[in-house]
Amino acid sequence: MTKFYDWINSIKENELNNVIKSLKQDGLVILPTETVYGLAANAFSDNACKKIFEAKGRAQDNPLIVHVSDKKMIYDIVEKPNEIEEKLIDTFMPGPFTIILNKKEIICDTVTCSR
Repeated sequence: MTKFYDWINSIKENELNNVIKSLKQDGLVILPTETVYGLAANAFSDNACKKIFEAKGRAQDNPLIVHVSDKKMIYDIVEKPNEIEEKLIDTFMPGPFTIILNKKEIICDTVTCSR
């Protein structure tokens, strides 16, 4: 089922709950980023992440980006960043910043293309 929510002026709690429910059920959602609209799924679910590759016809060796809500979440999902990575995180977060880190087992292997 396709739904569109216009959250430019406000986010309605019931709509946000629908999106969360969809992600928890391995559904896909489209969301705006700083530059484009992205296709998102639950990074903890191989089944959900495989749907991104299928929907986009994405190459199986092209890893996905995992968005985090805050710095604390980084430490929940990746191995301890080194000193340089810590400085980059502290300098550029929050913000539109991408860094490649070693994942913990909690992140599914599909995200990293089993790398």
